[in-house]
Amino acid sequence: MSVQVFDDVLSIEDAKTIENFVLTMKYRWGAKSLIQHHRYYPFELPKGLKWGDWEPQSPGNFHWISKFGMTEDSLKIKSHDIILQLWKGLYTRCKLRERFGVEQLADCYVNVHTYGQAPYLHQDPGNFTMIYYPQLNWDEKAWGGGTTIWEPEIQEIDQIENLEVLEHVPYKGNRLVVFDAWHMHRGEPVSRTCKEARYVIVFKTIANGGNNERLNFYNG
Repeated sequence: MSVQVFDDVLSIEDAKTIENFVLTMKYRWGAKSLIQHHRYYPFELPKGLKWGDWEPQSPGNFHWISKFGMTEDSLKIKSHDIILQLWKGLYTRCKLRERFGVEQLADCYVNVHTYGQAPYLHQDPGNFTMIYYPQLNWDEKAWGGGTTIWEPEIQEIDQIENLEVLEHVPYKGNRLVVFDAWHMHRGEPVSRTCKEARYVIVFKTIANGGNNERLNFYNG
C-alpha cells in the first residue's frame, strides 16, 4: 500500500462532534520530537550551507500539540472517550485490519499549525500513519494545509533531491489519509490569507507482520 484516501468517513453528526472537540481543547507549545532524536529534513537550507554539511537536527520546528496516548487503554485511562470512539469508528469503517493488517494503536495526538509554521519533511515510526482532517469548513483551495507524501525512502540528507511527490492530499473535512509510515511526508503550510489554525488528528499504528524497527523511537 502507498496512499489511501477515505472521504466522509464519519456521519455528519459525529464529524461535528469531533470538530468541536479539537477546536475547544487546550494545547501546549512543542512536540514529542523536541525531546527525542527524531530525524527531520528541510527543503531549503540556511544560506551558505550545503547538503553535505547538514546533519539531521533535533528538535524539529515548533507547533501546538495535544497528546492522547499510545494505546487504547491509555485513551480510556485519560478519559479521551471521543478520540477512542473515533479510533474504533475509523478502524471499523475503513476496514483497517482487513485492508492493511492494522492491529493496534502506537500513538495518537492532535497537531496544530498556523500561518508561518511550515512543518518539516519527516518519516514516522510504526507501520501505517493515519491523518484525520476534522475541520469541516476548511477552504482547501485558498488555505492550503494538505499533506504531501514523497517516495522513495531515503537514508541520507544528500539523497533528498531524489524524492518525487507520490501524492498530495488536500485538506478536506471528514477525510482520512492512510499511508506507509516510511514515506517522507509533511503537512503543507497554511496560506497567509487563512485566519484559522490547521488541526489534524494523527494515529500511528502497528500492523501484522510489519517492520517495527522504528518503534524504538518510543523507547528513548
